[in-house]
Amino acid sequence: MPIQLLIVDDSDLIRASLRALLGSVAGIAAIREATTLAEALDSVRRDPPTLVILDMNLPDGLGIDIIQQLKQRCSHALWLAVLTIHADPLYRQRCLALGADWFFDKATETDLLLEVVRQFAAQNPMISADLYLTTETTD
Repeated sequence: MPIQLLIVDDSDLIRASLRALLGSVAGIAAIREATTLAEALDSVRRDPPTLVILDMNLPDGLGIDIIQQLKQRCSHALWLAVLTIHADPLYRQRCLALGADWFFDKATETDLLLEVVRQFAAQNPMISADLYLTTETTD
């Protein structure tokens, strides 16, 4: 099944970088973008994606505030990765508890995000939240 990806980030540079990195991944059929929480919710309502990459800080609020809404608005399974510069362990725990499948630090874990997306797009049976949790550190 082709992957419909939604990137939610207010940084033009981050969205462009992710689009460039992920655009060549086999299995990704479309990449859409949103710059605010409202745009993300509207996009998911209109055409539910398969995978969302969600930033934490957006102009109209915190990404953490819509994790459950995004998941509930989809009629099919929605996978969600939080990608943020605010990788505090408390944010990580809270996002995962609210339903995020993965949580990545923009400064140090972008390569891991790309690997997870590649495996996900390839429908690798090994893909799961456990892939990330094996690298999670606790402070």
